[in-house]
Amino acid sequence: MNDNTAIQLTTKEVLMQLIKEEQQKYPFSLKVPDLMQLLNASDTAVYEKLERGEIPGAKKYKGIGWRVPRDLVLAWLYGQELEKDLTKEVRV
Repeated sequence: MNDNTAIQLTTKEVLMQLIKEEQQKYPFSLKVPDLMQLLNASDTAVYEKLERGEIPGAKKYKGIGWRVPRDLVLAWLYGQELEKDLTKEVRV
């Protein structure tokens, strides 16, 4: 195992712990206000992302609005962070 692999595993473990902590904070099915918090974005920005299909697993239900599976969003969100961290580590 080389040094980069060890760093990647550590980063992955940290992100998995963060995902577990976030799972405790949010309901299984996320609404727009939940997404606003997670994405640190305005309601307008969240609705635009939803309409463009940029948030994975999002579904619009007649009469109740948008719903998004929490675990899918967390995996997507923290997966992006993992990719950023791994790219930084490889460049160093």
